[in-house]
Amino acid sequence: MAALSSNAQVIIDIDGGNRGKVISPMLYGIFFEDINHAADGGLYAELISNRSFEDNAKGPDNWMFKSETGSSINGQLQKTDLLNDVQHQALMLEVKASKEHTARLQNEGFWGINAVQGRNYKLSFWAKGKYNGSIRARLVSADGKTVYADTPVEAKISNKWTKFTAEMKSNGNDEKAVFEFVFDGKGGISLDVVSLFPPTFMNRENGCRPDLAQMLYNLRPKFMRFPGGCFVEGQESPENAFHWEKTIGPIEEREGHRNVNWGYRTTDGLGFHEYLQLSEDLGAKPLYVVNVGLWHGGLTPVDSLQPWIDECMNALEYANGDVTTKYGAMRAKNGHPAPFNIEYLEIGNENNQPDAAAQSDHYYDRYRLFKEAVLKKYPKMHLIGNVVAWGDDNPKWESSETVELLDEHYYRNPAWFADNFHKYDTYERGKAKIYCGEYAVTQGFGKVGSLNAALGEAVFMMGMENNGDVVEMASYAPIFVNENNVAWQPDMIRFNSARAMGTPSYYVQKLMAENVGTRVLAVYQQNPYEMKGEAEQKPEAVSVGFGTWATQASFDDIKITVDGKVISDNCSSMSTFKAVRGTWNSDGGMLNQTADGESCIAVNNTKFSPKKYTMTCRARKNSGNEGFLIVYNYVSPDNYSWFNLGGWNNTQHGLEQISDGGKAQMGTKAGSVETGRWYDIRIDVDGDSVACYLDGKLMFESKASKNVTPGLFTSAAFDEVTGEMIVKVANTSATSTTADLRLKNFAPRSARAIRLKSANGKDENTLDQPTAVYPVEETLTAGKNGLLLDVPAYSLSIVRIKR
Repeated sequence: MAALSSNAQVIIDIDGGNRGKVISPMLYGIFFEDINHAADGGLYAELISNRSFEDNAKGPDNWMFKSETGSSINGQLQKTDLLNDVQHQALMLEVKASKEHTARLQNEGFWGINAVQGRNYKLSFWAKGKYNGSIRARLVSADGKTVYADTPVEAKISNKWTKFTAEMKSNGNDEKAVFEFVFDGKGGISLDVVSLFPPTFMNRENGCRPDLAQMLYNLRPKFMRFPGGCFVEGQESPENAFHWEKTIGPIEEREGHRNVNWGYRTTDGLGFHEYLQLSEDLGAKPLYVVNVGLWHGGLTPVDSLQPWIDECMNALEYANGDVTTKYGAMRAKNGHPAPFNIEYLEIGNENNQPDAAAQSDHYYDRYRLFKEAVLKKYPKMHLIGNVVAWGDDNPKWESSETVELLDEHYYRNPAWFADNFHKYDTYERGKAKIYCGEYAVTQGFGKVGSLNAALGEAVFMMGMENNGDVVEMASYAPIFVNENNVAWQPDMIRFNSARAMGTPSYYVQKLMAENVGTRVLAVYQQNPYEMKGEAEQKPEAVSVGFGTWATQASFDDIKITVDGKVISDNCSSMSTFKAVRGTWNSDGGMLNQTADGESCIAVNNTKFSPKKYTMTCRARKNSGNEGFLIVYNYVSPDNYSWFNLGGWNNTQHGLEQISDGGKAQMGTKAGSVETGRWYDIRIDVDGDSVACYLDGKLMFESKASKNVTPGLFTSAAFDEVTGEMIVKVANTSATSTTADLRLKNFAPRSARAIRLKSANGKDENTLDQPTAVYPVEETLTAGKNGLLLDVPAYSLSIVRIKR
């Protein structure tokens, strides 16, 4: 040991007797929002898509009519004589079939129904009408040639709405199976609330998909924040917000609503009661986020907030009231007599931006009114306030109102998170504590979430642990993405109808939660060696171009000068440009983009050395939501930079760098673009430096941003429960090394290391290779005063040492 120690590259001294700050026991939790079909088609186990026929007012989306020669089946939406007041549409069928020539009504679920051999499925539906014949329920292959489950439905259809149930068992495996009703008779049938459930997590009625819920359980969350996120606020109208009272009770009594923020309709099958039940099943305290009368595109004036406050108080009574209260009795009726005991309440979601129009009108006044009402009835409730949620690395609470916790949100690149290892070291003590409610590497993360991203997050989390006296809670966001509906990424759990996988970020969250410790130990790290990052590949040639994002625009007077020599002048025709995405044309000497899509790009065919060049042009927004994009240093569809004018719904200008498909912001500032006005634009590039001008005014002067900060980061803690020392070493560099852990006042007896590592920081997991980046454990040999630790490149090593 002594001989080996003398050659160790890095020395890490830890005093086991010098126990410092208490680490918050509530530190790591989860944040759930219905985004990317995280609920319907995801965590919520329902297998039928558009089960209540409410998704489209014009037709029964996701339902298919199948007939053969000698039979027919037709359907149309029924809008009268409905099941109840909250159901606005049903499906009315006209069937002509026989035992020899059947007709079928099919539903493929959410991009396929997972048929599993031996698995039981529970079917329920409501029906009425005049029908003479039998009905069978089946699971079949997409081509209909293989039947996995087939059961008769004891359904005597009458002119009164009646609920029917059946059970099915699959005899085969197919993750793209289809559900179908098979009819062999004649008549008219009205259907509504057709539901098919597999077994659920903890066998809960109307419950959760077991594999996805188990992955949450494995995170050992101390709390669960729900139901969002922007989902709380809604969009377009106050009715589109989350209203808890519309999401409880039997599923046929839930209206559901359009999830406008994320582009699909939700059944609200995963409702307020289910969120509370899931929190309980996970062993996590529920953290409820309430709407403060603000939604995307509108607001309730402060002097008219009482209905929103009442809704909040009623929700708390449902969760916390005894069975003698109105809403406590309702909870008991729904199957949970004991209170769920909400202890944490967040007042608003991202509602404290500098721009009042960004869902931030009179936030402090709204906070005060909710606070007074809540604490009057629940004086021990932990209240969480909003601070600036984007565009500020050091948000502040700027009110004399007292607040216990502040919700900070950070979506940045891996380098930002590593650079902020010490962010909370100098945070002012004695005031509000921090709930880092949403954080994730969302820039430069690769395709679905790389190890580099996870390691950056790990370093930031280590910094939060070191400041456990200030940072009380934290939750990564968002959790889920259905690979068939990607509205936001990365996300830490990716899934389809049958499979799920965790990104490296998921395993960082899991490992950190399992190895927190209770008291911070001081660490003194000596690293005389330079930690090298991945070698940056310098392109030999680049080009320039233009782009739009949900906007139509024109570009003219395009001029490119390289090393003082004009190489292209007024090149505004499609003969000199290549369309990468979008609909481009040249008309009247101008280059035009006319599609509505995102990231519509055309690049100049001329390539040149990226060392020193200037590009000038004129640009005009013709219509749409945003402005336009001036592309420079273009190498490939996944590697370029752009000067973004009128981005973020025409509220900001920005300078952004896209590397390997991941986007990083080099700078932003408030600004917008007028429709129909021509703007003069100039970009000067000199090596890694760039200067961007708008109408002769310098807007940005910057250097290409680093995506990863290479380095070795160490933290340590003592676990008063197990008596172990926990040492975390994150290596974000391409350099492997050896660390000599020198322990004082702590004689080691045995040690083990849990490692998350890979050969390259850009490595990722996929559904086909879900464990490419996966934690492994090994036993270490401890010496009298410490141990040697191999520290691979691109790794998180967590060492637990017994004394």
